[in-house]
Amino acid sequence: MDDGTVNPTLPLAYDIAFTAVAVVWIALTTAALVSVSRSEPDRAGSRYWWCAVVVVLPFLGALAWFLFGAPRRQGARR
Repeated sequence: MDDGTVNPTLPLAYDIAFTAVAVVWIALTTAALVSVSRSEPDRAGSRYWWCAVVVVLPFLGALAWFLFGAPRRQGARR
């Protein structure tokens, strides 16, 4: 059965892992953009700049928004 030809496709595990990373990336970026658009801007243009950061640096920008830019809820701390 092995006639020396090489299968040019990636193994199934790589394909599944790439798809999972892509889905997480899209979900995180979408959630960050929705969160930015719903937030109260503290300065003129801050919403614009956060959207630009999330779009230009999709994964890192979304993480930065959730870690540093998103406003904290009052009831979250005890």
